[in-house]
Amino acid sequence: MAVITNDSGLPYAWFEKTGEGGAAYDVLAVRGTFDFSRDGKPITLATEQKPIIDGDEFDGEVDSAPLKAVLKREGDRVLYKPATDVYLTGTARSAHDEMRAEWMAGLQVGSMQKILRLHGPRQFVRGLFGWRLTRATPTNAVPLDYRLAFGGTYASESEEAAVEYVYKRDNPAGCGWLPDDEALKTLSKDARSQIAAEIGKLKLLAAPQIEDPMQPVRHPSQQCAAQGFGPVARWCSPRIDYAGTYDDRWRAEVYPNVPNDFNPRFYQSAPPDLIYPGYLVGDEIIIMAGLLPEGRVTMRLPRLRVMMAMTTWDGGGRVGALNLDTVAIDLDERQVSLVWRERFDRTDPVNFLRLGVTAFVNPMPEHAHG
Repeated sequence: MAVITNDSGLPYAWFEKTGEGGAAYDVLAVRGTFDFSRDGKPITLATEQKPIIDGDEFDGEVDSAPLKAVLKREGDRVLYKPATDVYLTGTARSAHDEMRAEWMAGLQVGSMQKILRLHGPRQFVRGLFGWRLTRATPTNAVPLDYRLAFGGTYASESEEAAVEYVYKRDNPAGCGWLPDDEALKTLSKDARSQIAAEIGKLKLLAAPQIEDPMQPVRHPSQQCAAQGFGPVARWCSPRIDYAGTYDDRWRAEVYPNVPNDFNPRFYQSAPPDLIYPGYLVGDEIIIMAGLLPEGRVTMRLPRLRVMMAMTTWDGGGRVGALNLDTVAIDLDERQVSLVWRERFDRTDPVNFLRLGVTAFVNPMPEHAHG
């Protein structure tokens, strides 16, 4: 068991994980909580530091209806991430809290940016000539919740047969989506008939309030991706597509290890377009627009690195910085949570580790400031 001295003042977790091929690792995860700043200043260390999150936290009945639940907060006990996840949670507010039918919302971190269009509540209504989209009811607040993005799930009901599901793979918890004939082909004949009959009775559908302005949702059977700023649950595509193949061969030859075609990108929980190309290091610009009542807000990641010095039982050792692999922005709390991580091969286990924080003076290059 490693002896750890924590001089960082930040909460941490030290835990074991098994990686590809059954390799054993010790993992160090450090969490820091920071308050929003303004005018391009670095975010500041919060007085109250929030503890390590032991596991994924969900909103919805994850035990009885997991496809309709959404990931609220990602757990910190992850083996590692190949790049930095950036995501937003909470409720987006219009500028000056004005009531609006729609507005644009954008996030930039370093050189990476994403823009979405937010709407007030609206519906798809079925009429004589098919589905039409109603005007949005003006609002000043839109929860950044995948249940308000394009998607959905339909289930058969039978006392004699197992329940069958058809759902939008990238957002089963969403709204406004109807399966086409191709999607229904995955079901048995009885389930297909039952769900088709259920859909045939629908007159109203809640329409998505969060969408890509370059590919707006206009019809329930439209082929377009769900959009959001928040973390993606493990069972949603494209994340689930990196989990590998769990079949009879895996069960006979590889279990309990991850499949041979497992891709570590599965550990990334951010939407694909909010996974940074590499790791953020600190001092990068954060720009939010259309997300807070004060309008455009500019701040920076803190100019600090989490450092460690360690020795192993066989006399080895090293000093270095942990990777900043998670930037979680909470609009409601007006805070940013950062997670730094490092993994250590247990073939030569760590016997002592000292953890600390160091500031760096040199600012990031100008291109990282927007």
